[in-house]
Amino acid sequence: MNAKTRPRRTPAPTLPASAPGIDDMPHISDRQRQIYIEAARLFVDKGFSATSMSGIAEAVKITKAGLYHFVESKEDLLFTIMNYSLDRLHLDVIAPARAVEEPLERLKVIIHNHALNVGRVTLDSGSPLSIMVDDPQGLSLKNRKIIDERKRVYFDLLRDTLRALQSDGRLSPRADATVVAFSIIGMIMWIARWRRSDGKYSLEDVAGQVLRLTLSGVLARP
Repeated sequence: MNAKTRPRRTPAPTLPASAPGIDDMPHISDRQRQIYIEAARLFVDKGFSATSMSGIAEAVKITKAGLYHFVESKEDLLFTIMNYSLDRLHLDVIAPARAVEEPLERLKVIIHNHALNVGRVTLDSGSPLSIMVDDPQGLSLKNRKIIDERKRVYFDLLRDTLRALQSDGRLSPRADATVVAFSIIGMIMWIARWRRSDGKYSLEDVAGQVLRLTLSGVLARP
């Protein structure tokens, strides 16, 4: 597609650091969110098997009986955390990206907003909510399938966006859309493991660097 026939670019709706949805979900109470974050932190630090419901209750300063008011079991809590994180992914990344018709601008929205989404809840151990989404250990096969299907929605959105760029001749001829999609997701998800709240760069700086690095590597050179 040449410059004369290429559709007009639409402004890319990105999420600023204070945008609703990055930090909170409207249907989640502060107590529930605290439980999800602390449970995810313990799952990451100690492992799912070694983490007890008593330990989670102690971390959020409620009784074990009080914890069971919010969740039925430890696996139910893990499954709820993953769905909570994927709900946020939909709100922060998928929905804004689907509103952008032009594929390059859509790709920018996906990368930028996903980097913000992954790094938003950052503790000394990284971003536990995002780390847990990438680790289905502890889920039953039925629940793992549900999580995998939800993750697939995001992957397909990203790969379809790359394929649209490929059909326009704007993706590097050496790039395979599937390989690139997996690589982008892997790079962004790794932010959850290495970024610390007191790090040198702000989350916005990190998102910008990841976006520039990705575009310079996957787009066709003029």
